[in-house]
Amino acid sequence: MKMLKMITAVAMMFIIMNGSAIAQQTGQQQQQMQQQMMEQTQQMMQKMNQLLERTQSMNQEMNQRMQQTQNEQLRQQYQNMHRFGEQMGLMLGNMKNAAERCNLMLQDKEMLRDRDMQRDMDRLRQHLNNMTAQAEETLKTMEQLRDRLREQDRQSQTQ
Repeated sequence: MKMLKMITAVAMMFIIMNGSAIAQQTGQQQQQMQQQMMEQTQQMMQKMNQLLERTQSMNQEMNQRMQQTQNEQLRQQYQNMHRFGEQMGLMLGNMKNAAERCNLMLQDKEMLRDRDMQRDMDRLRQHLNNMTAQAEETLKTMEQLRDRLREQDRQSQTQ
């Protein structure tokens, strides 16, 4: 009987210690995942900052060329590109603000205790990341259009 109580006590201690180790490991995994999500959000915000800088630079150039060109058609095209670039800059600014809010929510330990909430936060971050990639593609296309307008402007000046 004493032996049975001792075996039971040892088994209970083993279960408690094992459960504690599993809980600790799960907590560490959650912390690592949270840290990884925050780092990815920081990288995304850096990318948005770069896109904003490129957009602002292109807008300045479009505004300058719009004022300098003698060709009325090119002036309107530069103006349209400039306005489009301004809207793109506003959109990127709003996306950056949304990413900052997302980052704040990722730091909220209460929100992340719920696995469903954590999964949804990760999906939200992923959607913002996809939007950032699409914004970069849009900016690349705008830069190609800008280059074509420059070429048209050069050709009209040589004629």
